[in-house]
Amino acid sequence: MPVAVVERPAGARRALSDLGAAVSAEWVRLRSVRTTWWGAAVALVLMCAVAPSVAVSTVSNAQNGSVPVAEVPAPEMAAYATLWVVQFVVVGLVLPVITTEYSSRSLHASLQAVPVRWRLLAAKAVVAAGFVFVLGVVAAAVGTVLSFAVMSHPYLAGYGTLEAGEAVVSVLRQGVYLALVAVTALGAGAALRSVAGALTTLFLLIVGLPVMLLMMGGELSVVLGERTLFVAGAGFMDTDLALGPVGIGPFAAGVVLLCWSAVALAAGAVVLARRDA
Repeated sequence: MPVAVVERPAGARRALSDLGAAVSAEWVRLRSVRTTWWGAAVALVLMCAVAPSVAVSTVSNAQNGSVPVAEVPAPEMAAYATLWVVQFVVVGLVLPVITTEYSSRSLHASLQAVPVRWRLLAAKAVVAAGFVFVLGVVAAAVGTVLSFAVMSHPYLAGYGTLEAGEAVVSVLRQGVYLALVAVTALGAGAALRSVAGALTTLFLLIVGLPVMLLMMGGELSVVLGERTLFVAGAGFMDTDLALGPVGIGPFAAGVVLLCWSAVALAAGAVVLARRDA
């Protein structure tokens, strides 16, 4: 009886086909883990708690004359929560995607299924970035709507603003920023192979480094500080509330964030390729 032989595509088509299969497998793995959905729920809860609270605080300060503002854009409340709270939940959500495979030795099985190591890491990056982007957009949209609803209360009325076009742009930028943070965290986890080491390193890079540079003063320190993840994130989301005015625009900040993600992912790929799983 003749046996049908299915020919696999060659060249670039085969590489894309293999990558697509790896992405599908990683998505099944990510969605089947309960901590993924717990992390997403925590991010949403924190957004729902922080964004409206910041809105109330900002409007109260404006009414008291402590903050000289006439309008309080609702999307900036969500951006504040994204920058100061939600991104750290994302780091904690993404790191186990790679570090638990090292600690449990399940990476051996993953590499048997996907022998090309960079392809495995690329598949994890695509899945993590895609999931976090959707989570970030949903969280930012919810935070924006809740903030505006709170500022629509008669006691706070007259300050809160919500323009559809600006809100959509802000929500999408927050989703992109969190996706890039997720890729950076994944690369750091692959390079350091430890949850504790990666968490410490990322916290220092996100918060510690910009604070140190900005406190040093001087033109060079300020320029370097604006190229850190945290400050570039504020510039990319084009928010003055979260960190005050920054000297880097959305486009330049986006390039900086892409560079951070690329460097972290490249470092992770080098370690994954050169060291035993």
